[in-house]
Amino acid sequence: MPSLGIDIGGANLKVSDADGRFRLIYLPIWKEFDRLKHELKVVRDNFEPDIVGVVITAELSDAFPTKTEGILRIAKIVQDVFDRAFYLDINGELRDYNYVLRNPRMFMASNWVASAKFLLKDGWRDFIFADIGSTTTDLIPVTDRIKAGRTDYERLRRGELLYFGVLRTPVFYILPKFDVPLASEFFAIAGDAFVVTRDIKPEDYICETPDGRGKDVESCMRRLARAVCCDLEEVGEDYVREMAEAFKIAMIRKLMDGIKRVSERFGLGKVLGCGIGEFLIREATELAGLEYVSIAKEYGEVSSVFPSYAMAKLAER
Repeated sequence: MPSLGIDIGGANLKVSDADGRFRLIYLPIWKEFDRLKHELKVVRDNFEPDIVGVVITAELSDAFPTKTEGILRIAKIVQDVFDRAFYLDINGELRDYNYVLRNPRMFMASNWVASAKFLLKDGWRDFIFADIGSTTTDLIPVTDRIKAGRTDYERLRRGELLYFGVLRTPVFYILPKFDVPLASEFFAIAGDAFVVTRDIKPEDYICETPDGRGKDVESCMRRLARAVCCDLEEVGEDYVREMAEAFKIAMIRKLMDGIKRVSERFGLGKVLGCGIGEFLIREATELAGLEYVSIAKEYGEVSSVFPSYAMAKLAER
């Protein structure tokens, strides 16, 4: 039966079928929640699935006064669009809509569970699942079972959720100082730095820019210059390129430190990496002296939306 996996995040809607056909849609729930039903209808008409597996992380968005309300409102929209939908709970079990209504807190921030459970079912053992997206990074310890905390709060405390990503993270959060302290102002984000370092293309920069202007290299440089309270003419392009490289190095080091902590706690020597920021995971893993396995090489380009692919495979099975 044609199955579809859907990962409804706070900033992105990710969908994939079991054959690896996928879509990544920028959908900032905090201001465009009303768009969700339309986008899901488009997905339904394009993929025509018989069965849908769903994971949700968008409940944390401040579009909702509580996370419980977020789960319930999002699940209601899914039910309105799809005839046969199931939801993955934080214990890795597929449940129907009535179960969600009775136990909404069991379905909060469950997308990483889909990835780890699918990899276990596909025969992988004793690894750290690392997924870096536009906003956050998951570092999930797995032996013969998933060992991670079950809530975002618990994972933050244990170092299994790092709140930075490849696009939306403010530059000053990762690089508080270059040759001077950076302004704690929303002048530039990670997407600007990685366009300048050529690690991503402007078309990969799918979120809004801080100033609402372009995503070409020069526009990204101008935003980075403002992070030190200058304009590009004042500091020059070479200075900004050095700042972007310093930002990249700082993010890799933060990621390396996180990987090492999880590795040492659970005695794991292998990292399975995916997401649009996989290039960072690879470098961080090598610096940490651990074995690296690219999910993109193992499963293809669907690596960039891996939780939705995992959900499609789990629903199919």
